[in-house]
Amino acid sequence: MKFKFENVGFVDKGDIELADLTLICGPNNVGKTYVSYSIYGFIKHFKQLMDFALSEGEISSLIEEGSLSIDLRRYSEDFKNHISDASKKYSKRLGDYFNAPDDFFCRSKVEFSAKGFNLNTDLEFKQTAKFGRSEKLIFDKAPGEHVLSIALQVEDDNKLPIRILNDVVSDAIANCLFSSTLPKPFVVTSERTGIALFYKELDVSKNAIIEHLTESDEVDPITILNSMRSRYARPIQDNITVIRDYENLSKRKSFIRSNKEEYKHILEVLQDLLGGSFKSVDKQVFYQPKKERNREKVSIPVYIASSSIKSLFLIDLYVNFLADKKGLLIIDEPELNLHPDNQRKMASLLARLVNIGIKVMITTHSDYLIREINNRIMLSNNFEKKDSIMKKAGIIDQDILQPNQVKAFNLTEDHSISAVKVDKYGINMSIFDSLITESNTLSEDIFFGIEEG
Repeated sequence: MKFKFENVGFVDKGDIELADLTLICGPNNVGKTYVSYSIYGFIKHFKQLMDFALSEGEISSLIEEGSLSIDLRRYSEDFKNHISDASKKYSKRLGDYFNAPDDFFCRSKVEFSAKGFNLNTDLEFKQTAKFGRSEKLIFDKAPGEHVLSIALQVEDDNKLPIRILNDVVSDAIANCLFSSTLPKPFVVTSERTGIALFYKELDVSKNAIIEHLTESDEVDPITILNSMRSRYARPIQDNITVIRDYENLSKRKSFIRSNKEEYKHILEVLQDLLGGSFKSVDKQVFYQPKKERNREKVSIPVYIASSSIKSLFLIDLYVNFLADKKGLLIIDEPELNLHPDNQRKMASLLARLVNIGIKVMITTHSDYLIREINNRIMLSNNFEKKDSIMKKAGIIDQDILQPNQVKAFNLTEDHSISAVKVDKYGINMSIFDSLITESNTLSEDIFFGIEEG
């Protein structure tokens, strides 16, 4: 999957192609977050951006006859145009998506390349959309067939609005075409520690409505409607929603948690990172550190837990409760608030997730994290002391990354995106090496200056 960017935040122009593990690096304030959030938004809302509305004749036939058959191959023939229209639609909505001033993204373009992204019309598909007690749309496609059958069931005196009918059909067609090819994305924003701290106070819609009702002599419906709009970029709002719904979400099981033995290596490194677990009690989230010998077991409300625990909260939620096979996990600065030792463990977690089929995209400033990922790439080579080195470092086979699994990009101060070479020696991030060399040189100059008196 490849994305092209023009005038998105600090970035004038550039491309990013997703791999199993995609890294976006660069100094502060060069647009890494804008780029990663834009990719998340496009993939998350991809089906809604695609317009598969039926013709007037098809809608009439569905309403009058109660059934309709659609040959899905017609969408393959015009797929590039559908993608182009979706990209234009998304680009126009970037301002609303980021909750930015009207003119901030007026020249921005985010384009998705259809190259290498194929429709899959061979799988079985069944879906039912209900509109009331008896009104529903039934979608059915047999495996290996290219025809989607639609059946409409309504009462004689009930007429569904054509716009709603068309929207539901368009969404079902998108589900049928992309459910097996499009990864389900989950984003972990850099604002996650603040969200974990203030998640109960961040219900801005409710607070604004209460404020209006208590302070106004007359209720203004327009004011109430405006107050219900999110004040945050959509990825941040998505994180707020997930944390607020933790009690319900924690009752689920991801495919990882459902197969604990098979994915034991994932849960072990996550537990090693956390040193405990999360639990919901009376709609409040608590962190429970692993019990130490001769010490009482404690439960800490997450809002007073350490910054590292708050930083890991959403990652733990995803791994245990939400992860889908062939999902896409996007983390803005996975190293946030983590000690260097835990950054090394984070590299193991990311590599192990990649090797069970979850695509991962990160933005990072961390030399530690990059170096640890490089170590796992270099271990894809065969050499004499490999086994002893892995054993000494506690690295297992599931930590190893092949060079072709990784793509890296550098956002630079010249407002561009450049691809970084990834080979058997890892990611060629010379920017980090030069900064470390400069720092070491300065340290040596100061040390010898002191010694010389």
